[in-house]
Amino acid sequence: MTAIKVLLFIGINHGWSLSQMDVKNWFLHTYLEEKVFIKLPYGHPQNGHFNLVCQLYKFIYGLKQSPRVWHAKLSITLEVLGFIRSSIDSSLFIRLGIMDKSVVLIYVDDLIITRNNGDSIAQLKKTL
Repeated sequence: MTAIKVLLFIGINHGWSLSQMDVKNWFLHTYLEEKVFIKLPYGHPQNGHFNLVCQLYKFIYGLKQSPRVWHAKLSITLEVLGFIRSSIDSSLFIRLGIMDKSVVLIYVDDLIITRNNGDSIAQLKKTL
């Protein structure tokens, strides 16, 4: 069973609210840990000089490292918040408290969240 099916199964069978969260500009706030160079972009005044490159300090769309770093940083954040990574699927996180039960699924730059308390979904989104 895929992680999305597990999440939907849990949420629907328990009557929990489901919510989706699209993170549009996470890369604007994430710095590269390794050196990455690209060719000068189209329209740059020195674009004709083939021996010149730009060093990136932050992520941009289309960079091969972007999804891996995004997943790693978000995973650490969820673990700090008390979530445990599923041994079945590394993109599925579960937090089981006495009164609060939560499941989060990471899919590229989207999150699908289900919790037994609908009000606490908004609080989790705000925290993230």
